[in-house]
Amino acid sequence: MEKKRSFPCYLDYKKPLELLTVAECGELWLAMFDYEETGALPNFTGALAMAFSFIRSQMDRDRAAYEEKCRKNAENGAKGGRPSKAENPFKE
Repeated sequence: MEKKRSFPCYLDYKKPLELLTVAECGELWLAMFDYEETGALPNFTGALAMAFSFIRSQMDRDRAAYEEKCRKNAENGAKGGRPSKAENPFKE
């Protein structure tokens, strides 16, 4: 299976992240990329730890949904995919 190349970011994150400094937001973004790529957990405390915890929970849910979708697609593909449509006698 091809390695996942992206992860969703939600507009709901904006309000809580506005409470962080620009530097903290940068650290958080880099930690999100690291977590998605490698599963590495940052060593954050305070507000950064709180922000990462709610984002991590959503990332985990999104990853599980993606993996389930891939599993179902692979299962359907193993069945041969969608059957061919019957010829339309009215089509020119």
